[in-house]
Amino acid sequence: MENDSRDVSFDVIGPSLSYRADINFGNGAIDLGGLEVYHALHFKKIWETHKGGPTGRGASFYEPISIPTGFSLIGHYCKPNSMPIFASVLTAKDNTGDPSHGVLKNPIDYILIWTSKGLNVSQQEDGYIWLPVSPDGYKPMGHIVTTSPEKPSLDKVKCVRSDLTDLTKVDKWIWGHKMDGSSSMVNLHVTKPKTRELSVPTGLFLARNGSNTHELACLKMVKNDPYSAMPNSEQIRAMINAYAPWVYFHPDEQYLPSSVLWFFQNGAELHQNGQSSRRVVNDGDNLPSYGGADDAFLDLPSGKQDKERVKKGFLSDAVNYIHVKPSLGGTCTDIVIWLYYPFNGGGKFQLGPFTINLGSIGEHVGDWEHITLRIDNFRGSLMEVYLSQHAKGTWLTPNQFELMNGTRPVVYASLHGHSHYSTPTSHVHLAGKLNPNDLRMLHDEFHKMNSSINSWDNFIGFGVRDDAAKSNNVMDVASTYNVICIDYKDFGMEPWVKYTGRWGPKITYDFVKEIMKITDNLPSLVKKLVIKLLKKLPAELLGQEGPQGPKMKESWSGDERVL
Repeated sequence: MENDSRDVSFDVIGPSLSYRADINFGNGAIDLGGLEVYHALHFKKIWETHKGGPTGRGASFYEPISIPTGFSLIGHYCKPNSMPIFASVLTAKDNTGDPSHGVLKNPIDYILIWTSKGLNVSQQEDGYIWLPVSPDGYKPMGHIVTTSPEKPSLDKVKCVRSDLTDLTKVDKWIWGHKMDGSSSMVNLHVTKPKTRELSVPTGLFLARNGSNTHELACLKMVKNDPYSAMPNSEQIRAMINAYAPWVYFHPDEQYLPSSVLWFFQNGAELHQNGQSSRRVVNDGDNLPSYGGADDAFLDLPSGKQDKERVKKGFLSDAVNYIHVKPSLGGTCTDIVIWLYYPFNGGGKFQLGPFTINLGSIGEHVGDWEHITLRIDNFRGSLMEVYLSQHAKGTWLTPNQFELMNGTRPVVYASLHGHSHYSTPTSHVHLAGKLNPNDLRMLHDEFHKMNSSINSWDNFIGFGVRDDAAKSNNVMDVASTYNVICIDYKDFGMEPWVKYTGRWGPKITYDFVKEIMKITDNLPSLVKKLVIKLLKKLPAELLGQEGPQGPKMKESWSGDERVL
């Protein structure tokens, strides 16, 4: 937290957990294979700007301090002033014992990438951003920032041997300054690995000016046992108990989650190509674990009363299914929490100030949604939380949530669609940009209907609308879970996990007829626009086919899809 001095500390959410350190997990440092990395917690502020960046409040630059003996800087850290220090910033130590070909070496020079001197930058003193020039066979990881025009000392920072590095790509923008002439232009970005499995992000920043296109490297796990720092079963339980979210359902929600076995036991039917329908038995013993997505599908029981009853789910029997997998080169653990709903309700569409109930559009049998907790293996701290939203989602830091007991995020499942959010409000998934003429028409039509409203503030966007709110229906994930897979351990998966077909049939209906029904009372111009826009929405937002199960989704073995 910021204080009166120039030293700040890592913004840890909640109390530090105490793990039994019988393996490398939670010890503060991780061996990548000759290169040991330490997760810095304390920083010294070097320089700051007071304006610009994503929120206009400038950016600050920091140097990791209070690092253990033997560890060296590989670069400095930068963040927008609008966000707390909450990042995984690494320092490094050479464990090879090889003085001639070790994994770390001093740079041979520095290149000045950019300086604020003489520019119209809001600051108290001039800043200088330097790029280390690495010796042959080594790569720079990060920049060094000074308030002096003199080059930093060559032993200030270390470069890393190339075989322990990997490629990066530009991610979020941090700050920038632009004027005529390339020498006075700079843009600062967070970087992330281009590949996922064994690449390790450094937490450092990339500075690019108008004349260079260099890209800093990230690190790579090359150890024979790349997952030696992953948690054991006891530590996984400790993390779930500490960080598992509370999930609130909307007060009007009719379609609640259930366990998979409850769905099976209450008449779920299996349909396979070329075969008659039949009941699912036991825990899915007769489900196919081969073939394509469209070779089989599950459906609600055929009897009308049973169908309506099973649609509603059974919250008191609901189970969260947990998949544990390594992330970021084995330096993080992803705890993926899957929720199953027998039925997904119809949606809503927001068009400027008009909220349109889509009726049966959006309905489908079977709905899988998930929340991912990303926990660092250095100390077992919760770093990020992923919330799934209509086949994609968003990563948030823990301080963006209401926290129960100081560590457990509160999550809201949206009405009917079950997308996840951190706030109990309405959310609109934008489907693109509206034509200015369409915007003006919507404003005029709405004003005709509501002459007392003139403000454009009522135009809250357009796209699929999700409503989230707190109710008495809530799920405590920590008390209702079942671990179905740990990637780095021998684990016998239940038959339903390996099922390759869909968890619901494809929906067929007269799409235009349904739209005409739900837009019947809208002004004619608005109706035409609604029809045009809804036709452009992807099938996954309109619920036109049942989903596949967790193991068949690309995020099972890959990274999360981000909005």
